[in-house]
Amino acid sequence: MPQTRSQKDMKRALELVSSLEQADPELRRIYGGLCHSFPVMVLQSGLCQAVAFSADKASGEGPRARAHQKLLEHLGAILEVEGDLLAYLHEAPTTAYMHHTRRVLGAWVYFKRFARSVLKVEAGGDDEGR
Repeated sequence: MPQTRSQKDMKRALELVSSLEQADPELRRIYGGLCHSFPVMVLQSGLCQAVAFSADKASGEGPRARAHQKLLEHLGAILEVEGDLLAYLHEAPTTAYMHHTRRVLGAWVYFKRFARSVLKVEAGGDDEGR
């Protein structure tokens, strides 16, 4: 029986978030905080700017950079984009960009829920949005 997009998003989010279950606790904590704050960044600044923020943070070293790298990988998986996500979004036509924004916001509900239930990261952590 065919699944709805929400069912597919939920399954994919569970797989992606669960892949971090055995990761370094600091990485899990930072990634979980990003799961809670990313939709706010998208709503405030737009998808492209939120992705640019994470891409900049991912260029560094340490658990914070790795958490942003994972976030970008997971965004690419949801949008089914391989390669440079920022360049892809930058070149996307307006209607496609709007669709991607709605797609990310719709799917990210599950990332937030699984960050809380699987990674045990509560909203309002001190690392959200850094």
